[in-house]
Amino acid sequence: MKEEFRDRYVESLKEKVETIKLLETKFLEGNAFADQNLRNLAHALHGSGSTFGFPTITLASAVVEQANEDEVLIRALELKVVLEKIIAGYAVASRARVATKTDYPKIEKAEGEKLVLVIENSEETCNQIAQCLQQQSLNIKTVLARDALDAEEQLLRGDYDLVILDLVLPDKDGRQILQEIKIFFQMALPVIVLSGVDKDAVRIDCVGLGADKYLTKPFESSELSADIRELLAGEEKQTLGLVPLDDDKTTESKALAGQTILVADDDEHVGLLITHLMTEQGANVEYASNGREAIHKLRTTSPALAILDLKMPEMDGFEVLEEIRQDQDLKSLPVIMLTALGGEDDILRGYNMGANDYIIKPLSEAYLTARVKSLLNTNPE
Repeated sequence: MKEEFRDRYVESLKEKVETIKLLETKFLEGNAFADQNLRNLAHALHGSGSTFGFPTITLASAVVEQANEDEVLIRALELKVVLEKIIAGYAVASRARVATKTDYPKIEKAEGEKLVLVIENSEETCNQIAQCLQQQSLNIKTVLARDALDAEEQLLRGDYDLVILDLVLPDKDGRQILQEIKIFFQMALPVIVLSGVDKDAVRIDCVGLGADKYLTKPFESSELSADIRELLAGEEKQTLGLVPLDDDKTTESKALAGQTILVADDDEHVGLLITHLMTEQGANVEYASNGREAIHKLRTTSPALAILDLKMPEMDGFEVLEEIRQDQDLKSLPVIMLTALGGEDDILRGYNMGANDYIIKPLSEAYLTARVKSLLNTNPE
């Protein structure tokens, strides 16, 4: 990510701090709209925090969004403290991601032992998976990761024989983890995807990224047990080094040349980031800061694809999508929905209304670009 975008984002947090202070005063004065305004501000930060490299903002914002009426102000003030700490401690320097196993404590594996990584945040599903693993006539060691951040570190620590991956994680789209395993780091190990999204498009997407099995939640334990047994009994895998592919060699820098893309998001920093990503690929970008403006631009600019945030003022992403699918001239337009973490119901609703794909905030630059290319059939490889 360009540092200038992160710099701008951190600078904008100062205004957010002042807004929380103002809303605190309004709240204590009994203003009827202060509660909702605090939640709206938190929602915007929820989607953008991790996108710009600050997961603590995303986590603190989620707490405000979910707080009851008696706690919303307290949680908002906690969010303010998080923002103030980030502002005070921010330094313009990209933190290099380590990509070698030797930099992490290695997970020991006994001779003949199978090492399984379970990436799942639901306690109920974890228990079901554990029962399926216990039924195997093998010596199995299990490593559990509750979120993507932990999963990415655990992947670098062990020579796994199987990964069981939830598709909707609390901090990242599981498809991004699958992409890292199979494509970016070329890890030759089987992956079972567990998904609450029962859509052929998602299943095909996961298979295309290299998933070996795809089970829809709720799933039968017997089916998962059989898949585990089959994949763990497979031929010994080839272990490849964790060296990311060189993007410059595998993608064309102007793959979207001549295409017009509509980006609709009320968070100007996210909008600017997406605009930058698309223009780097040669696309022309039309930006809308609310749903009504998005509809106007859709009808006046004839874009090849639309990227819609779900929560926007005046008209939300669902309302814009409904207008698109009811309009004779727009109904075939490819649409990508942007949704916040934990929005599995929103994902299903979007697909049922005719969305072509979804991206979970925080955004992955490479993943968003790949999805756009895929929908526009630009053949990024």
